[in-house]
Amino acid sequence: MTALTLTLRPGMQGRVDMSGILPEKLAGLSAAEIVRLNVAVDGLGAALGELFELTAGDAEQLTIRTELPVLDKLGAGMCSGCLRVEGPAGHYAGLAMRGGELALGGDAGDYAASGMLGGLLHIAGNAGDYLGAARSGDRNGMAGGVVAVSGSVGERAGDRMRRGLILIRGNVGDYCASRLLAGTIAVAGSCGAQPGFGLRRGSLILARAPHAMPTTFNTAGIADLTYLGLLRRQARDILPDVLPETSRVQRYMGDLAFGGKGEILVAT
Repeated sequence: MTALTLTLRPGMQGRVDMSGILPEKLAGLSAAEIVRLNVAVDGLGAALGELFELTAGDAEQLTIRTELPVLDKLGAGMCSGCLRVEGPAGHYAGLAMRGGELALGGDAGDYAASGMLGGLLHIAGNAGDYLGAARSGDRNGMAGGVVAVSGSVGERAGDRMRRGLILIRGNVGDYCASRLLAGTIAVAGSCGAQPGFGLRRGSLILARAPHAMPTTFNTAGIADLTYLGLLRRQARDILPDVLPETSRVQRYMGDLAFGGKGEILVAT
């Protein structure tokens, strides 16, 4: 059965809060019931049918088509099913996601995967700042699940991340893994300034050495870490060519100003 499809009507003005437009929420509803669902446009209520053209199909395989990056909170709180977005996403994609698969065919805005607890978020394009990071007022960022980014990512990826796995095939901006509490971030491209700032635990795995290692990290020598081979096999099924093909790494321990129990691993 074909997927239930929502196509954003042309000429859309304002930002749309897509909270609640999820496979598990739409399953069992008729087309007439779906188009009457309420969404917020710049804080004002509107019927879903006013904004989207609906093509009936399987709600567990929901597809959303958009040419504009104005759809915020896509997949927020999602627990099951598959949500595919053909086009760019707005901010907070995958917010507090618990399960299922969210596949973004274009770029994502800021704070994608913030508060994520489970499931798989795949971003085919680039992601903005604060990927998997804590929002203002939240204690923790991403706390489970897997994020795979085929492109590059902005600043402070993984800020206050507590658990989970982030795979980045492209480059990453400044302060990657800042204040990381636990979890793993792997970057195949280049890394910006001050990686691991405030790192408490967890791992930042880099295929390339940063321009300068922060002074609050101590070198711990060359290590051959067998667990990297297991992680590489897991990552290969999700997003190939991110983890280095070697388990031999230069290991740096830090951030010494915050206990020094985290690590930055650079492929050798």
